[in-house]
Amino acid sequence: MDFGVIIGSASIQKYDYLRLPATDTWGLLMRKDSPLAALDSIGPKNLRDIPLLCSRQALAGNELSGWLRDDSEKLNIVATYNLIYNAVLMVEEGIGYALCLDKQMNTTSSSGLCFKPLEPRVEAHLNIVWKKYQVFSKAAEKFLEKMRQEI
Repeated sequence: MDFGVIIGSASIQKYDYLRLPATDTWGLLMRKDSPLAALDSIGPKNLRDIPLLCSRQALAGNELSGWLRDDSEKLNIVATYNLIYNAVLMVEEGIGYALCLDKQMNTTSSSGLCFKPLEPRVEAHLNIVWKKYQVFSKAAEKFLEKMRQEI
């Protein structure tokens, strides 16, 4: 593997990297029949007393601690997930609400799910990374050259 994409505040010091000109937005995934589905956005107080599914990486990296402020201790985290697919299945079954990044699941009109962004907005930066002192194949060199031109 020549390249990877790291989302959020993961440690990138041991890699060379390029910051991509895109971000992902943090929010809450829920069933469309949820009372919170009527809201335009989700604030920290909306998370109190609801069953939450949280990404293990986000919890370990304190990705949302600044946004939550003092409310983090009041969260009812019922499960953690490593793959958003698993969280989607649990949300569909009514187990809880998933704190997650947007555009990683189906929330179209044919889906029973919806996504509401956090307010104030919380974004995760995207970085393409590779090992320091990496010896690239010709194809990987061309890819990196093209990425640098585009970014």
